[in-house]
Amino acid sequence: MKKLQVSVAALLALVLLTSLSACAPAKLSMDNVTEIIDTRTAEEYNKSHMVGAINIEMATGGFIAEVAEIEPKGTFYVYGETVEEAAEAVINMRELGFTSVINIGTFADAQNVLPLKVTD
Repeated sequence: MKKLQVSVAALLALVLLTSLSACAPAKLSMDNVTEIIDTRTAEEYNKSHMVGAINIEMATGGFIAEVAEIEPKGTFYVYGETVEEAAEAVINMRELGFTSVINIGTFADAQNVLPLKVTD
């Protein structure tokens, strides 16, 4: 009976691990990505950010003016302090003529879906 319990427990653990890895987000491709934009505060950005990301803060109110200086052609990934902050940035960018802007969520989300390192 003990061997059966151990076997069932091992099988359940295997199923659980397989299921969890199937739910893990796939890494986004960096092919043809023009820019990664971090909308968090400069203080948060300076603590740590995705390698290669530029910081254009939403909190300061200058986001639209700064983004308007960027050529809108290409693909842009955006992450922020919250998913809502990143979504607002994406909406602003689309209103400025950016056509390929992808909200990747929070900084933690970015770490899960971008195949990049994080600065220390």
